[in-house]
Amino acid sequence: MEKQTRLVVRNIGHLVTMDPQRRVLKNAWLVAVNGFIQSMGTGPVPRVSGAERVDAKGGLVTPGFINTHHHMFQNLARSFGPVSNLPLLPWLEGHMPLWRNFNPDALGVATRVACAELMLSGCTMTSDHHYLFPRDGTTEMLDAGFEAAAAMGIRYVGCRGSVNQPSDIMPRWATQDLDVILADCDRLAAKFHQSGPGAMAHVAFAPCTVFGCSGEHYIETARLARRLKVRLHTHCGETVPENKDSVERLGSRPFAYMARHEWEGDDVWLAHGIHFNDREVAHLGRTRTGIAHCPCSNMRLGSGVCRVNDLRKAGSAVSLGVDGSASNDSGHMMNEVRQALLLTRVVHGAESMTPMQALELATLEGAKNLGRSADLGSLEPGKCADLAIFPAEDLYSSAAENPVDALVLCHARQVDTLVVHGRVLVAEGRLVDVDLDRLIIQHGRIARKIHQGYPR
Repeated sequence: MEKQTRLVVRNIGHLVTMDPQRRVLKNAWLVAVNGFIQSMGTGPVPRVSGAERVDAKGGLVTPGFINTHHHMFQNLARSFGPVSNLPLLPWLEGHMPLWRNFNPDALGVATRVACAELMLSGCTMTSDHHYLFPRDGTTEMLDAGFEAAAAMGIRYVGCRGSVNQPSDIMPRWATQDLDVILADCDRLAAKFHQSGPGAMAHVAFAPCTVFGCSGEHYIETARLARRLKVRLHTHCGETVPENKDSVERLGSRPFAYMARHEWEGDDVWLAHGIHFNDREVAHLGRTRTGIAHCPCSNMRLGSGVCRVNDLRKAGSAVSLGVDGSASNDSGHMMNEVRQALLLTRVVHGAESMTPMQALELATLEGAKNLGRSADLGSLEPGKCADLAIFPAEDLYSSAAENPVDALVLCHARQVDTLVVHGRVLVAEGRLVDVDLDRLIIQHGRIARKIHQGYPR
């Protein structure tokens, strides 16, 4: 019989449960056993023998944030000068020469860096949409992502991206034949996809976008995913030029094209989803197709503003994504929460989104889009002990009247403690068992080598 692991978190100033009543417990405690929440409440802390004890120091505890869109390899090209002032499509085309000789070792380091910055900002589960598979390189690229995330201890959804048609943006060396793509999807699902409550690794299938993927690609990927019971992810409706090009080349807007090729439903979540019309918003809601909203990246590239409130009202789950660190140019989930609120208010007014609603995007809606509502997204008995402990206040939030609102409205702070499945991965603001200084040096060395090969 395996030894039970127990964790007691005490001295919680505000416990933001995100339960159906959106309760915030003051002066609270939480007990976890074997990675799941056993009990929580206020008043005297229960005595639990053999438990690891965490002092929240009066801080704020939230469910761990869930990042639903990322391209982790791109943190090797942060603020890359030659394309830093371009919109999406020329930005993407300009980046491609960087990646000609990309390899699994580089992906492993980039993934560890991406996970580190996410974890320090409150994230306990992340997805990674990796679509870069150079033709003369190994097909077993995403394995490095799964292995790196497992080493960091974060929950990870490896989205097996793919491109099967060359275009003005995607050169032939960045494409793969459909049979190769489908075989690797099948292999990854068999090797890494876990099932049941508390799963640490999931696989999703993720053709990149309509300008690099055939209709057959979308159909066959969807059918394989549903046979294997994994989820589906792709880009859609990110820019006006993308929509226009889709109409000219394919005869319809991107979402209509995807829906015609079986890409709709509650097992599908789409990245960005900015430029949907009213009919498409209604269709997305009716089919419960989800959206990953990436506010910082959308602003950085000048792509537009996602119709968050309209989509949620129609019935779609809208979660948050940091997007790639070459278009953000970092991966700070608390900052995405804050920017999501501010950007919605810019368009719809100060009453259009509350801090609690912004937190819903990062927790409950993230769990829904990744198929984890049963065990993640809120702090309730029976759910996973995934939680972020933020300092009660800092210089930028000192003397705030409402500490929970201040967590979102004030400067985006980092965590003091992060717990994933009952395991402490960040303590006193530092990653446990990770030599971050060494990782940053290694990351910089790889990035400089990649940059040196860029044609200027």
